[in-house]
Amino acid sequence: MKKWLVLGVALAVAFAFVACKKKEVPTVATAGTAAGTAAVAPPPETPLALSPEAQKLPKGTKVAVMELEKGGVVEIELLEKETPKTVANFVDLVNGKLYDNLPVHRVEDFVVQTGDDEKANELHPGIKLDVEKDKRKCVRGAVSMARSMAPGATTYGDTSPSEFFILKKDSPHLDPDFCVFGMVLGDGMKVVDGIQLNDVIKRVGVLTVGEEAAPTTAKEATPAKK
Repeated sequence: MKKWLVLGVALAVAFAFVACKKKEVPTVATAGTAAGTAAVAPPPETPLALSPEAQKLPKGTKVAVMELEKGGVVEIELLEKETPKTVANFVDLVNGKLYDNLPVHRVEDFVVQTGDDEKANELHPGIKLDVEKDKRKCVRGAVSMARSMAPGATTYGDTSPSEFFILKKDSPHLDPDFCVFGMVLGDGMKVVDGIQLNDVIKRVGVLTVGEEAAPTTAKEATPAKK
């Protein structure tokens, strides 16, 4: 009788041990799944590249490449030799990622405008930009820095160190008060014409002609291995 009692107790302990093990399994599996999800990293962004048209510009020319969140790319030839100070300021802000994920806050029939002076001042406290003299006209495709005008005033005041605009129409009324430091290239104006208020600029980069690899075309693409 004692023999069967001991055997019964042993079996009860064994069943209890197995039951506890089964209860622990879901907890371990759940923790493993959560850890695996957290470890997934976002895919890297495709590097910006110059279009074939931009690559035809003289070697050493700087080109700003602006990519919109909703799609579309605008290339701007930067007139570095004509307006070196304005271009240097703009390139510095681009390299500081000021324009990345920034909305377009002004859209009218003749212009689109973006920028953020508060963020620019955070990057460079006390930042200031004087109006640089140039010989360019304010025509369709011209890029310039914004300027303020007080209510009732007849002349423009300070130049914004960060806010720039792109003209959609010839605007002779802005000459000669605004410095044109860039010109939109080719089909980029079709993208500019389609920009709506609060559209977001995904990113902006400055590339130099002759220093960036040409984008791969369909004919140059390496065929996939079978």
